[in-house]
Amino acid sequence: MRKAFPKNLRLLCSYHESISDVARRLGMNRQQIMKYLSGTAYPSARSMRRLCDFFGVEEHEIVMPDDQFRDIVRLKPALPVSADLTPPVLSALLKAAAGQTPQLRVYTGYYYEFRYSFTSPHLVLKSLLHIHESDGLVMYKSIERLRDHETDSAPAGVDVFKYAGVLMMIGNRIHMLDQEAVMGQELSHMVLFPPYRSRISALRGMKMGVTATAAHEPIAGRVVLEKIGRTVALRRAMRHCGLYAPASDGVPGSVLEYLGRPGNGEPVTFNAEADPPADPSTTAQR
Repeated sequence: MRKAFPKNLRLLCSYHESISDVARRLGMNRQQIMKYLSGTAYPSARSMRRLCDFFGVEEHEIVMPDDQFRDIVRLKPALPVSADLTPPVLSALLKAAAGQTPQLRVYTGYYYEFRYSFTSPHLVLKSLLHIHESDGLVMYKSIERLRDHETDSAPAGVDVFKYAGVLMMIGNRIHMLDQEAVMGQELSHMVLFPPYRSRISALRGMKMGVTATAAHEPIAGRVVLEKIGRTVALRRAMRHCGLYAPASDGVPGSVLEYLGRPGNGEPVTFNAEADPPADPSTTAQR
């Protein structure tokens, strides 16, 4: 079954600019990839998983007879994160994100996300966020509980929200874009400063989204991601999530200081309001 692997890998590489480009995006040695292509070496289980995740194929597919594999590749519209149906700008972003997986791998793990609540701005929202690898990209999921941690009370309606998104590095800044996972009615965007030390304990920056009210007002505020670890006890971690009074023990002092620090004269959170409907009596007639 291994005999077809070099041909199949060469086909996958042909979707990219060069072998050097593939090696750079994978974070692998070009000479090693050339050995795979020539058939003088075969990837380890870990390297094979990296290759398959990057190109968007399964391990059993990449060792199929090359004529069968070529047919499979033609039927995969997302291969290799550059489908013809994808607008060029989105394809370029996804290619960039896929190529950054090796350097972004350092951010994988669980975090508590802290920010002033967009819906209850006098309270700090503490959520659970998980950054992980999936399908050759660095993705993340987060869960918000809009429930007062002290009184266990929640606003009317749904009090748990789930989000799923992708992480990428652009202009030496970490960008995290997600969508609300149940109804798909919300997008949010975080821009974070990368840490300037090898050990990651916290990421800081800004987050923009909309309120959970019917008005869905655009709003932005500072955000802190505090790393918990590579693995966590999920039930225990979720028990610490919710809405906190700023002075409570659930919000570290360093986090509170950053969240409350005004910038450029703006308040802690900044809302955008829609223009009121035009008064028909004052509308110019044509």
